[in-house]
Amino acid sequence: MERVKEKLASLRAEAEQANALAEEYEAKIKQLELEHTSKDHELLSIQIRAKNLEEQLDKTEAKLHTVSADYNKAEVKAEEADRKVVKLEAELAEKEQYYEELLEKYNGAKSELDELARQFDEL
Repeated sequence: MERVKEKLASLRAEAEQANALAEEYEAKIKQLELEHTSKDHELLSIQIRAKNLEEQLDKTEAKLHTVSADYNKAEVKAEEADRKVVKLEAELAEKEQYYEELLEKYNGAKSELDELARQFDEL
């Protein structure tokens, strides 16, 4: 009988140890499940952030394309304006030269007229 009691006490001790170990494992499982849930939330958050960043990237690329196109148009217009300025400056130089020639002719004709007028006055 003593042996049975000892065996029973031994089995009870093993059962208590097994129960304690089971509780420990259950607590560990709950902790791991909480960590898993936390990681799932974190992953979801990262996925949402990645999606938002991709959308921003797409918008930024579209905006860059638009700005680049506008810049190229403006650059073409600036080149056209520069060519027009050069053309107008050349035209202005020609007109100034023509004006100088006309002014010289006018002054010459005026001198002749003044000379004629003086000669008529002397008559």
